[in-house]
Amino acid sequence: MTGKHEKSHKNLFADVIIAVCVVVAVLVTGCVIYEYHRLDTVMPAGVISALFAFWGGELLIVALRQIFGSDVVIKTKNNNIGGSI
Repeated sequence: MTGKHEKSHKNLFADVIIAVCVVVAVLVTGCVIYEYHRLDTVMPAGVISALFAFWGGELLIVALRQIFGSDVVIKTKNNNIGGSI
C-alpha cells in the first residue's frame, strides 16, 4: 500500500508542476499581448516567435510527462501480464 501511495504522490506533484507551468505561460502571454494592445503597436515577429517557443516548451513538458509518466508504464505492464512467452 505504501508503494501505491508514493506513486500517486509523485503523480500529484508532477501534475501540480505542469499546472503551475501552464498558468505561468498563460499569465506571461496575457501580459505581453495586453501591453502591445495597450500601447497600440504591432507585435514584432520576434515576440510572437518567443511566445510560440514558450508554448512549445509547455507542450513538450506535457508530452514528456505522458511518455515517461508512470501511468504509461502501468498500462504497458498490464498489457504484458497475460502474454505468451
